Formats: sequence, structure tokens, C-alpha cells
Amino acid sequence: MPVSLAGFDPAIAAVLQDNTLERVFRDAMFPRLMFRMDATPERWDANVGEVKLMTRTGLIPVAITALIPGTDPTPSTYAVEQWSAQAAQYGNAIDTHMPSSRAALASKLLRDTKQLGLNAGQTLNQISRNRLFRAYCSGNSAAVAVAAIGANQVRVASLNGFTESLVNGVVTPVSAAAPLTITFGGTEPNRNVIAATPDDPSAPFGPGTLTLSAVLTVGVAAREAVVASNAPRIYRVGGGATVDAINAADVLTLDDVINAVAFLRGDNVPNHDDGYFHHHLGTQAEAQLFGDNHWQRLHESLPDSAAYREFSVGRAVGCNHYRNTECPDSLNSGTLVSSGAAAAECSPDVGAEMINNNGIRIGRTIITGMASLYECYIPEADYITEAGVTGRIGNFSVVNNGVQVMTERIRYTMRAPLDRLQQIVGQAWSWSGDFAIPSDEVTTGRRYGRAIVIEHAIG
Repeated sequence: MPVSLAGFDPAIAAVLQDNTLERVFRDAMFPRLMFRMDATPERWDANVGEVKLMTRTGLIPVAITALIPGTDPTPSTYAVEQWSAQAAQYGNAIDTHMPSSRAALASKLLRDTKQLGLNAGQTLNQISRNRLFRAYCSGNSAAVAVAAIGANQVRVASLNGFTESLVNGVVTPVSAAAPLTITFGGTEPNRNVIAATPDDPSAPFGPGTLTLSAVLTVGVAAREAVVASNAPRIYRVGGGATVDAINAADVLTLDDVINAVAFLRGDNVPNHDDGYFHHHLGTQAEAQLFGDNHWQRLHESLPDSAAYREFSVGRAVGCNHYRNTECPDSLNSGTLVSSGAAAAECSPDVGAEMINNNGIRIGRTIITGMASLYECYIPEADYITEAGVTGRIGNFSVVNNGVQVMTERIRYTMRAPLDRLQQIVGQAWSWSGDFAIPSDEVTTGRRYGRAIVIEHAIG
């Protein structure tokens, strides 16, 4: 007997069939959520929209010169810098038509709850990922077009890292009073940026134009490197000044990881609480590592090791290596925009180019140390007042294909039916706060120094 779909929501009608209906939902493919686990949670008693300023001190310069007998040491001082977080609220919702839930599949209400929990976990994971990579890819870009002698502007592939400077320890938008020094890959002398204008105001970390305090005397070639003086260190496989230097043969090797770890140790970056750095690598990066001769020699006497048996890198060279399918690439980093005359495309979400000018897809792994990311959260349980609630409030603990999505500090709300027939149940999640990246410019000379990105080619 045909099923009448009149009056059903189109999304519900899609799951009703005239034929045999299996009363089970099949799970969608779901990524592993790993970036948020590196964040250090800090409770923040604030209101949405408020800015939290945190201060970091530098070190007192080492005094290795002996004192002159009979004289007192000269008082020393140390530099300070500030970094910030701005509270915002994030969330999503879904409505469940209870009569349709009963008629459709096995408890669509429970399925909606699970899907909402997965959405919460993936959303906050990508927010923390974008904050982390945006910081550690900042200040490294390329000129989009030729800037001739006498010009005072340079168009770049990404404005990420060129919009702010540190003035007396305070992060300040670039201006004539707060310039940012930049260098070029050619022979043009250093210049000061006094303004940064995005091509699209809604994408402030995408392509844009840098205004300089003085005109160019040599000129800048198209796709020439443009680097901020306080840019974090990026380890680029094969070397080279920009992502355009990466070719198909520049794949990730164990030596690249070792060299990146050496840079972190040279900067005195502390390990995580487990005693190791954390290396987040995508699936193609993991496959490249297994194809590396150095890695193979390391395990040639252990063919039955967990690494090969489970295709899991595990722990090596001072790092806990995590397979992270959310590592940014051209397929999972939002809408890409053209950033060059040829094939180059930039992700404004990450603030970096995902495809270089030669059409090579860029993969990025990141090695993090302790306190490289903070989760400054507002406890949303405090939002509940003496007015009470209509429904139920709690936290998610969702299991999907054996992967547990732990979304602590996220508020889940199930609203009792408020429509006239009391048939539509509303569910929502929300989280308030910010993911903040601490700066270390007064110590390392680079604005961000507690992690390092490795750029390499992927298929």
C-alpha cells in the first residue's frame, strides 16, 4: 500500500519508502577529532564579546660578565607581551517531528541527538584547528602580481600575519604608528607595512593588499616570497622560500620530523604532560612516512611491531604521532579562492595556500608543544537562572563506530514541545569562549613559537 507523504517535512519524507524499510540508521563517515585535545582548558567568567588579555614575560638577559669589585649589579628588566581571546558563542540546532520519528526509522529523535553531538565535536575541532594553523602559518606569503619600482603596495596571497604588530608588548593593528617590517625573496630591501586591506572583507585572512611606508626601489616579482619579521618558523620539505618550491617529490620523511623537533627543542619549547611533543599528521602524510627508507630501517627487525601491524605510527623521535584526518588540505579547508596567476588557491579559513602555483596540493602536519593552544571557555551552565528551563539540559557523550566524541564543556539542550500540538522537539548545542594561541615574540623573536608546521606535497 503506498505511503502518503502529505504533510510530512521534505527531509522526513526522504526516509519514508513504499518498499521494505529497515528500521536502522547507518552511520556516516566521521573524522577523528584530535586538535581540541591539545588545548589547555581555562575557565573564563566573562560575557560573550568580551576580550581577555593575557600577559607573557620574557627572560632577563644573562649576565656573564663578572662584576667590578666594590660595585653593585645594574638592575635589569624583562620584556612583556600580550595575547588575547575574544568570547563568542557557537552552536547549532535540529528539530524532530515526533509523529514522523515514530513512523520513520528507529527513534529518529535519538539519531538527531547523536548527529547533533557529532556536529558539535567536529565544529569545535575545526575551530581549534583553524586557530592553530592560522597562527603557525602566519606571516609567510607570496606576491600575487608584479609590484614595480615606485609602487607602494604589494598584493599578497594571504594577509594572515600581516595585519598586526607588537607595540610595547601590545598587539596593535598595523598603521603608520605601528608598522610591521617585512622582507622579500628578491633584492628589494625590507619595508614597513602600514595598512593591510583584504580583497574580500568577509575573508580577512585571504588575498589582499599591503600598503608600504615607502615606495619600492627594486620591485617585487610575481610569486616572490613576502615574509613578516615576526613570522613563525615553517619547515618546508625540500626547502624553498614559498609553497611554490614544493614539487611532487617533496614528501614527508622521518628526517623532516626530526629536524622540526630539533627546532622546537632549540627554542626550549616544553613537552606536553605526557613527556612528548604531539605530531598531527594526515593519512597521506602517514603513508609517506611509512614509505620513507629511514622509517623502514628503523623497523626492519620488527616486522610484527604495532606500527606495521596496525598502520599506526605511535611514538618515535620524541613525538606521539596522531593520525588526524582533519589536518588541513584543499579538500577540507572551506571554500578556496584564487591567489595567483595560475593554479594557486588559498584557504581564508586557514590563512594559507592549499594549492601552489604549479598545481601541487599542499599537505600540512603540525608538531605542538605544551601550551600551544588554550581553550578559554565560559561555563554555560551559569546561563541557567531562577527562571528555570523548559526541557532538559546536559552534556553530550556520543559514540560513533567505536569513536567516542567527548565534547566536554558544551551545553546540550532538549526543549520540550512548544508548538500547539506539542509534537516538535527542539535540540541544540552551544559553546561560548575562544581558542587562543599564546605568543612568544619577546623570547624567540617570532610571534608564535610553541609549535611548527611541516609543509609537503600530497597527491
